[in-house]
Amino acid sequence: MAKVSISEAARLTGKSRTTLHRLIKTGELSTCSGVRNAKMIDISELIRVFGEVSTPVAEQANGQVTEQRVTPSDALNEQVFRTLKQEVEHLRMLVSAQESHIDSLKQSLQLLEHKKYAEQPISPSGKWWQFWK
Repeated sequence: MAKVSISEAARLTGKSRTTLHRLIKTGELSTCSGVRNAKMIDISELIRVFGEVSTPVAEQANGQVTEQRVTPSDALNEQVFRTLKQEVEHLRMLVSAQESHIDSLKQSLQLLEHKKYAEQPISPSGKWWQFWK
């Protein structure tokens, strides 16, 4: 399989270079020598240690990756965009419904408070200033 540099292996696995160096030092990840004795990691070794990895698009003759990852197609981007747009619209409708429900609850509360004050009888007995006692 193809061999990649430690930096590229970090991009493919989503791990940091420090993590890869630590795994190499402990022997959990094996390396081989590349051009000018640079440490290279076989992609099959990355799959063995980390499971599925991002696949490179193109490889050079010596096996080094020239591009990082396959980017999603425009059709997939468009589909995700439409889905997110629909979700945003749905959430806006939910917020609008919640706001109208809150408004109706406020009106009900005002009616209840009005009835409470309207039901308090004024004592007709006595003088008119005794109303405030």
